[in-house]
This record gives sequence, structure tokens and C-alpha cells, in this order.
Amino acid sequence: MLRKPRGLGGFFDAAQEAYGEGREEWSKAFREGRKAQNKTENAPRMTEMTGAYSTGIRAKELADDALVNLGLKKLSQNETDARLIREDLGIGAKKGLGPRLGQVAGTIGADLTQDNTRSFYWLLNAAQATGNVINESVLGSKLIGNPALYDKKIVGNVKTAPKGGQYLDPKGSPRKGVSIGEGGNLEKRKFEPGHLAALGIPTGIAINTGLGLMTPFGGAEGYKAAIPDEEDPTKTANVVGEVGLKYMMGSTGKLLPYSEFSQVRPDVSPEEYKAYQAFKYDKPIFDVNPFDDGRMGIMAGAVKTTDEGIHGPELQFLGRSLPVTTGIVPYIGALAGGVAGVRSNRPILGGFGGGMAGLAAGQVVGQLLESERRRRNTVENQLENPQY
Repeated sequence: MLRKPRGLGGFFDAAQEAYGEGREEWSKAFREGRKAQNKTENAPRMTEMTGAYSTGIRAKELADDALVNLGLKKLSQNETDARLIREDLGIGAKKGLGPRLGQVAGTIGADLTQDNTRSFYWLLNAAQATGNVINESVLGSKLIGNPALYDKKIVGNVKTAPKGGQYLDPKGSPRKGVSIGEGGNLEKRKFEPGHLAALGIPTGIAINTGLGLMTPFGGAEGYKAAIPDEEDPTKTANVVGEVGLKYMMGSTGKLLPYSEFSQVRPDVSPEEYKAYQAFKYDKPIFDVNPFDDGRMGIMAGAVKTTDEGIHGPELQFLGRSLPVTTGIVPYIGALAGGVAGVRSNRPILGGFGGGMAGLAAGQVVGQLLESERRRRNTVENQLENPQY
């Protein structure tokens, strides 16, 4: 709690100490907190990052203390435990105005040096990564998914478990996935991290298909290949390289010239094609009004939307096009199926199977919506532009 101001004594010492703190201290505090809640050390990536995000934690401490002092809040047991853990590790909130302000200043400086805040952008700088983070968070949530995905179970005791056995190595140390809890109990995570990661396959397929990355032999419909063949740019000149560029770099290839594009996409008029090209290269700083032109965009065009592009309603994320009908609808279907599955008696198998079933249903619905949209637009184009 904040004490009455007594000047800024201790400011610089606290700032220097906080500036020297590294991610390992905060990660350790996060892991100890998970252990106190009988959770595994591994967690959804966003939970791991926010749980060890020093700047966010310091800001929350300040806000909580202000609310407590005003009588507007009481710290929960988990919040109190987390504070005690940080204090035991030597990174607890400082007492007194000077040390507290110095600690905050040092934490901000450490953030700038260690790129703590920017790491969130690096985690979310692709549609696939963002989709995976959302999927993990939803499937492991308390209200929607199954938080037991990250629980532990007691499998024995260090005093009775044999060394060199299933849970302890020949030296008596815990094997992978096993930890020693209170009373020497051996605790093992219920589900392995790799199996949990497999729950992201259905939504990953949905995102990658929507982006046009599931075409190893050439470009998506209306696009050149990432490594175009000289004679036919819609085909790839190198399948291995094509797969590598699409998997590693998310490269989709460029749009075909309209004369070629219209052969496979007669639903798109020349005006719509040009308007879409303009939309792709537009870089709005902050446009959140969709009612004037059907478009929105922020962060110099890093995130943009349009209500009627060549793919219909569309989200553009860092230059990658994710259509609503063939990308977001299947993703929602896969996510909903995964949620239903992880709530079953066999969360991993059920979550994967449910996700794949939801993906299939979402793809059917999305394709039907897109086919109807294209059919309608083709008829309109033939009436308005018979020369095309």
C-alpha cells in the first residue's frame, strides 16, 4: 500500500534495481503463481506473456493500490498470493513514494531495453499467430472452454516413488512434466504441451486456407505463385520453395493482371479490381468510420477492413488478405467445434475432432456464401459491362 509522501528518497536506488530486473525473475514469479494455483507451468501464450509482463504488473499494482486506498476494491486471494511471491523473489512493490516511483521508472526503462511491450507485437504480427493465440485463450478459458487443460494431478510422492522410475530419474529429480509440490507430492501435467498445441490445427487450417497459403503447386485463384513459372505464373517453378515461402513468410504471390484475373474471376469488374488495388496500398493512420466508404484502417494500414473487396468482406492484416466468407467463417466454425470438444470427457481428442468438424461445416457455409456472392456479381457485371 502507498504510504504518505516523504519526498523522493530512494528513487534512484529503486530505479536502478528495477532496471536490472530481467524476464527470468518475472517468469519465475509467474511459474510460482501457477504452482500455487495447482496449474502447470505451461499456459496459453498470452497468459504466459501477460503473467510475466513487468510493466503491466506494475501498472496493475498501482491501480489496485489506488482503488484499495479509496475503499473501492479488496485484493483477491490470488492477487495477494501473487504479491507475496514477488516479494519473496525480491521484485515486490516498493514502499514509500520515492522508491515506488523509482521502481516504476526503472521498470519502464527495462521494458524499452528488453523489448517487453514490443514482444506482444512480435507475437501477434501474423494472422496465423493471432488466430492461434485466440484459439488457445478461448479453449483454456473458464467461462467458455476447459481450464483443466492446464491442470496437474498427483501421481505419487517423492518419498515412495522409485528412482529411475516413471516419475523420477536415477538421481531422484523429476522427469519431464513432473514437479514436486507440497508434502513431497509428485505432480504431473494432465496434458502434454504438444497435444495441447494440436488443438490449434483446425483453426490454423482455416486461417491459412483463407489467406491462400494452402496451394503448394501455385497461386490461389487469381494470384501468381510465390515462385512463378515463366510460362504460366499461376504455377510454381519450385514446389519446395513455394511451400517454404508460404509456410515461413506467408507469401501469397501477386494479383494477376486484370486481363488474366477476369478469366477466373468474372465476378470482378475492372472498377472493382482497381478499387481493390487502391485499398491494398492505402495506409490510413486512424480510420474507424465504415459508413462513409465501407472501409476502416489503423496503424498506417497494418489492420484494414473493407465491406466489399474482390473477396467480399475482408480483413487485411499486415498486407495479408483474410476474407470473411472463406477465412473467418471457417475459423469461427473450427473454434466453436474445438470449444465443444474440449468440454468433453476426452478434451484433446474431442477438441481436435470437434475443431475439424467445425472447420468442415464452416468451410461449407463460407463457400456457399462466397459462391452466391460471386454468382450475383457475375450477373451484374455481364449486364453492366457486356464487353467483359
